[in-house]
Amino acid sequence: MGNDKQPAGEGKTQALRALLALVLFGGTAVVAIHDWLGLGGSGGFDWFVGGPLYDAVVFAAGLACLVRSRAVASERWAWTLLGLGVLSWAAGEIYWTAVLEGDPSPPYPSPADAFYISFYPLAYAGLALLIRARARELDWRLWTDALIAALGTAALGAAFVFDIVAERTAGASLQVATSLAYPLADIAMLALIVGVIALTGWRPGRTWSLLLLALEAQVVADIAYTLHSANGVAVGADWIDPIYLASAVFLGALLWQPATVMISPLGEADERREVMVPALFAGVMIGLFALQRLDASSNLTTLLWTATMIAVVARLATSVRKNRSLLEQVRTDSLTGLGNRGGMQVDLARQFEICSARQPAALFLFDLNGFKRYNDSFGHPAGDELLAQLGQQLRDAVGGDGVAYRIGGDEFCVLLTCADRGFEHVVRRAAQALTANRRGVTVAPSWGGVSIPSEAGEPAEAMQLADMRMYAQKESRRLARLTRVRSGATVAGPVGS
Repeated sequence: MGNDKQPAGEGKTQALRALLALVLFGGTAVVAIHDWLGLGGSGGFDWFVGGPLYDAVVFAAGLACLVRSRAVASERWAWTLLGLGVLSWAAGEIYWTAVLEGDPSPPYPSPADAFYISFYPLAYAGLALLIRARARELDWRLWTDALIAALGTAALGAAFVFDIVAERTAGASLQVATSLAYPLADIAMLALIVGVIALTGWRPGRTWSLLLLALEAQVVADIAYTLHSANGVAVGADWIDPIYLASAVFLGALLWQPATVMISPLGEADERREVMVPALFAGVMIGLFALQRLDASSNLTTLLWTATMIAVVARLATSVRKNRSLLEQVRTDSLTGLGNRGGMQVDLARQFEICSARQPAALFLFDLNGFKRYNDSFGHPAGDELLAQLGQQLRDAVGGDGVAYRIGGDEFCVLLTCADRGFEHVVRRAAQALTANRRGVTVAPSWGGVSIPSEAGEPAEAMQLADMRMYAQKESRRLARLTRVRSGATVAGPVGS
């Protein structure tokens, strides 16, 4: 019986999705054609398009967000809050259509305004929870870039939107507060959107892009309406309503998108990328400061300008300190020209941040059997010369499939980033490169490896497991050699250290 119920539930879900798609896309198309092209008649049809149909599209977008909250468990609360925010917006539209439409002097503010403004805190909270779910570990550079971008955007919004509205707003205290609440909420939303884009490394992907476009479309329409109203220009709904509905359509379309992609840490530092965001917004703030010298603006713009510049300075100072720390850690082994242990540890930690099941990596440790005997017999200069030669051979053997390191004494390491099916082939090349026969002494490696991230979840665990496997191989070879000696066999292969 349980199997009979499941298809019925799935059928209802599919029917609901189809209905939402019809209302969202079909309704928006009808409104846009009617408003922008003037098609479809007048009178009662005008009222239907601008009232019930418009309201139904916004309501459908809110329902789509709630349906998505059920479909993606890791994002449930985020989409629930976003859905409630859109439904609050829809409630404002419905109240306007049912109660205030046609009133030549509608009250201001009205319950519709309370519903409209309630959209913003719910949307902020939903977006914040979505970021929390999709960005568990982020590079400090992404967070500071996002802070700078958000503050800089807010400063621009304050200078070119809020200040204009504030200068032209008059009336009772509640009316003024309501009029200023809209541009403040829009500026905060726009700043948050730019900050999220910065968090993604300026590559938000399809799902994030749809969500951010949805919020941005509403902000753009709202700011356009606010600026026209502040300048005393009567704004008709004919051209601006479809922009509001574009926001609803983008939100609704997310119902058919996969789970929002994870926001990943940055890879290797790029000097140009390091300074791009701070330099850009520092230039913007300098421009705003110049404008302020010509025309005094509100304290809000000055406060945001100051906060942004402080963030820029902190970002650059942190960058310099971080880069200096990395330079101290990442050194080149002077004897072989390979990376040293510090460089390997930095690269390994970074690899754990960026690798995945689809793009695995592998760490292999090598210990040279026979090198101690060679070094003791022929002196350190001869040993150093051999190590330098083996290091060069190891680099050539690994090639573009990874990075080679000398991590101390006669210990080497390779960090492979090629396709996992090529790991074994590259390791055998590396083992051959570390094999030599000098003056009757055979030097050859024992090795052990670990696959990342399937066999180890952090760098220390990977090092420990690879080390254990390397010494297990070394011990098995030693025991095999002793067995051959005791049985009178001729010793061949690596000579023990």
